[in-house]
Amino acid sequence: MPRLFFVFTLFKRLSAGSLTALLAVFLVACAGVQSKPDPNEFIDASEYDRLRLVSTQPGVKIYRYLSPDFKRTDFRAVMVDPIVLYQSAEKDLGKKGITEETIYKVRNGMDISMRQMVRKQFGISYKPGQRVARLSTAVTGVVVEGDVFRPRRLVPISTVLKAAGQGATIGGSKPQLMVEAKLLDSVSGKLLGEGVYLVSSEQFRLEVDSPEKFQVLASQWVKTAISVATGLR
Repeated sequence: MPRLFFVFTLFKRLSAGSLTALLAVFLVACAGVQSKPDPNEFIDASEYDRLRLVSTQPGVKIYRYLSPDFKRTDFRAVMVDPIVLYQSAEKDLGKKGITEETIYKVRNGMDISMRQMVRKQFGISYKPGQRVARLSTAVTGVVVEGDVFRPRRLVPISTVLKAAGQGATIGGSKPQLMVEAKLLDSVSGKLLGEGVYLVSSEQFRLEVDSPEKFQVLASQWVKTAISVATGLR
């Protein structure tokens, strides 16, 4: 499988239960930033060389790649994969009252918001075919090399909040939140467009103070990444 699917293949190997810590991180005391790396978390940074910075805001950077061959009029509909969140499980979360139902509601709300946008702009398809694109979206923490966008390691979303709260780094770099959307040809798998919404750990912690706020903001960030990936913005 091509490496451009690295985020989505990694996330899809995670169990549904591993998402529980997403909301609990707002309710439990911050633990130390993980120091033992998982080899599967490392990224080939060269895969992102195609992206170009298109917008800079306080604590936020937006990157884009559009295939020179991509024309929206060539596609009649889009398959939409469920949003995936990279968040590892933590201990004793059951004592905090966080349930699978709560997690499902947050993710379901984000999925509904994303599908409404795609349906309005493109139309929805439920199977691959000619003139059908496929949209995959992921939310993760990421460690970036230097001032340029050279992602080198994935980390759980909670690690971004912990790093901001403690001023901690991983290998000398502060982890950031990354929302990534990829639009592909549903038959050939060719990359048509890619959008990345990158949020600094400080900005993430400043804006997100509850699970409900995370759902609202993450939905907005996903929409932006999709708009960038599909050439709408």
